[in-house]
Amino acid sequence: MEEQNGRGKPHVAIFPCVGVGHFVPTSQFAKQLCVFNGFSATVITSNWMRAAKQVTYADYLASSCLDIRFTELPDVDFHDEEDYNMKIETRISKYMEKAAPHVGDILHSLLNSSSPISAFVTDFFCTATFDVAAKLGIPTYVFLTASARFLSVMLRLHKFGLEHPVSFKDDEEYRIDVPGVLPFPARDLPEPAKDRSDEAFHWCVHHFSRLPQAAGFLINTFDDMEKETLEALKEGKVLNTPALPPIYSIGPIISERHETHECLEWLDQQPASTVVYVSFGSGGFLSREQIAEVAHGLETSGHRFLWVVRGEHKFITFNPKQDTNVSGLLPDGFVSRTRDRGLVVLNWAPQVAILSHPSIGGFLSHSGWNSTLEGISYGVPMISWPLFAEQKLNRFMLVNHDKVAIDVKIERDGFVPRVEVERVVRALMEGEEGIKARENMRVLKEKAKLALMEGGSSYKSMAMAAARFVEK
Repeated sequence: MEEQNGRGKPHVAIFPCVGVGHFVPTSQFAKQLCVFNGFSATVITSNWMRAAKQVTYADYLASSCLDIRFTELPDVDFHDEEDYNMKIETRISKYMEKAAPHVGDILHSLLNSSSPISAFVTDFFCTATFDVAAKLGIPTYVFLTASARFLSVMLRLHKFGLEHPVSFKDDEEYRIDVPGVLPFPARDLPEPAKDRSDEAFHWCVHHFSRLPQAAGFLINTFDDMEKETLEALKEGKVLNTPALPPIYSIGPIISERHETHECLEWLDQQPASTVVYVSFGSGGFLSREQIAEVAHGLETSGHRFLWVVRGEHKFITFNPKQDTNVSGLLPDGFVSRTRDRGLVVLNWAPQVAILSHPSIGGFLSHSGWNSTLEGISYGVPMISWPLFAEQKLNRFMLVNHDKVAIDVKIERDGFVPRVEVERVVRALMEGEEGIKARENMRVLKEKAKLALMEGGSSYKSMAMAAARFVEK
């Protein structure tokens, strides 16, 4: 891209939401904007609920030769540690309201710097920053670290409340019908959309009611995966209005880091496509009893596995305290009995490097959007076991629309017995369901690859968004 009015590279400010699942793809977006579109970027960070992986990733980008700078918000007067009943959506929203003036101060300084910013990119949880950017005359774009289907459903959240007076948690079989989205039962709605009595529901209504005020949406997806949904959004069918801002599908944007880890040496010793990778994401935790059931199910399945185990946790947070004694949660003798075909990794493993390894033949996942895109990018068929957020919606679509995943049957109390763990592992690795999911995933992988290539749909969308950032 040409230099902006002779003043150097075009410059954008980017404010990711807290949490690894939001920070990493947003920062990776900043990297792509610099590499492929000739921008410089300033990423605004916060020390609130910061995870170690975020620090590592920021250091990695800051030490690269790219024109990416990081600037940190000052400490925000926000104390929420004692309220364990507060949903994570509420926790984040209240923090962002407190942080917004500080974001405005940084934007003001960048606007008056030697390299003035021309656009501001932030997260759907950060609508409090819309006002401070608007006062400075800076157009705000929303980077969505979730699917276009999620966006469509949540944009209609206020309308759902008017049409259906009962909380969906009390009417789980109610059919949710959104233009461009395969109809699904209310039990698979994103978690904060289910309970109208909870403050998190009202925060989500607030955020998604404000999103149409943005200058544009940048969605981490690609046209061939969510074609009907993207068309319905662009045609104004979701809100019955043509007033939605421009939509740019620019994915899949995934982490490109391939960290070293001893588990990769173990994978090198395994036959091709024989290992099931088991991980529930950066914020996913299982109870002690559930960990034992997973262990027994993996053992009796007879298949090779690489399992990332995290300790118990009482509530969802983006910066969980890691338990160094996780191995004590496993059944007695499990590690020794399965040592010839299984490996347990405590707390963290390099997921991108694992999914790209030729020994991996399946992915038992919580169906978070980043993990989903990583699995698609490397063509790994999935077993879907959602835990929270919008993961049940992702699961429904991956199983019923995209047909690249096998559904875990979860009991009403959220528990999955060992026989079900064994069943889904066998189904994926040796059954007809697995064969079909593997073939569909191979096709979807190729479509994702083509979307990112020069001339592909995501490549062109990224170029159009970059051009929009510097329009006057």
